[in-house]
Amino acid sequence: MATVNTTLNNTLEEELRTQLCDQLQLINALRNEIDMLKNTVREEQDQKYRAYVKVSDLQRQLNKLQN
Repeated sequence: MATVNTTLNNTLEEELRTQLCDQLQLINALRNEIDMLKNTVREEQDQKYRAYVKVSDLQRQLNKLQN
């Protein structure tokens, strides 16, 4: 009977190890996605800032031409 319990425990342990590995893979994938999204947001904010600067520069140039 002791062998059966050991086999059952090993099976359960192996199943838990497999679940743990799957969860770690999911966590790593989510972390990678979060990093990618952070970079995307950072780039978009930078582009938005540059666009506002460009609009401001063009408005100044237009005002100079009009005066």
